[in-house]
Amino acid sequence: MVDVIIAIGSILALLIGWISIQQLSRQYAARHPEFGPAREEGGGCGTSCLCSNGKCSKKQSIPDIKLPEDLPHDLPK
Repeated sequence: MVDVIIAIGSILALLIGWISIQQLSRQYAARHPEFGPAREEGGGCGTSCLCSNGKCSKKQSIPDIKLPEDLPHDLPK
């Protein structure tokens, strides 16, 4: 029974800690608007816009990467 109480207490402590960290992040963002709003987990696009639902309003183009087969083959060895 003690193990169950310890497990429940640990989970509650982790959740309260995570909520506290989120609140501190929001307060810091409010005090420092030059850094932009606090980014919430799952709250929007990152740098490459790999959203889970595929519907992003801020899609950014990813630059083309040249693969070795795309490079000229007449380079000196």
